[in-house]
Amino acid sequence: MGAIANDDEVLLELGLATTATPEERAVVVASVQAAEGAVRRYLKYDPVWKSHTEFYPMHVVGAGASDAVWESTLTAAVLRRESSSRADELQLRHIPIRSITSLNEDLNAYAGSVAGSFGAGTALTEGTDFWPNYDSVDLEGDSLCSDGIIRGIRGWPTSPGTLKVVYVAGYTDEEFRGNGVNVDAVPILTAVVAESVRKAKKVFVNQKQTGAGWAAGPMTSEGLGDYNYVVDSSLAARLFGSSWDLMPESKEALSDYVNWGWMLIG
Repeated sequence: MGAIANDDEVLLELGLATTATPEERAVVVASVQAAEGAVRRYLKYDPVWKSHTEFYPMHVVGAGASDAVWESTLTAAVLRRESSSRADELQLRHIPIRSITSLNEDLNAYAGSVAGSFGAGTALTEGTDFWPNYDSVDLEGDSLCSDGIIRGIRGWPTSPGTLKVVYVAGYTDEEFRGNGVNVDAVPILTAVVAESVRKAKKVFVNQKQTGAGWAAGPMTSEGLGDYNYVVDSSLAARLFGSSWDLMPESKEALSDYVNWGWMLIG
């Protein structure tokens, strides 16, 4: 079973809901996993509801005039140059943001590699120090941020690894299946199922070219005695496309869900 689609949904589309063999079910399981991986790569994030812990910025932000800041430890001191202005927006990878569990700012943290970094004194408060760019509410009436942007009252530091964010993002099973009212993630599920079916059919084309199993492509010949048939594998492979890329119609369905802000900076 995948995190977005389940095996039964794909078997139903294949017409194998009640007749699938163990081999066919195994092919579907692998196909769902591959399809979800391809969808995640295209979206640039994992669309499934879960908690994430990440360090930001992931790249040096800003350029131009700079100030020098001394950073010290018990054994060394380093002069670090930073942009004279802080960034206005913090772009998170996974969307939509459902809640911020914690957000800490520590200029000497180096992405948590320094002992004692991101301690209690570095915690920021939502509504006082920052706020997610909330734009709608879900079925429970909780706010969500579709673009993944967090705005800082004082701005954000521009040096990598100075922020630690723990947050919940993604869509629920109900939202993938059209029961989210204000939050519609059905096209993501639709794309995963379509890609799973396509990948499964491609395997069946390569493995089932006789009357012993389900035909997944156009037949070029068949015989009545001990019924048998031959499938045009090369034509079917062209119809089912690449194993790694998504079909154009899947990309179109997913286009509204891509994290374009992350794509630009990632």
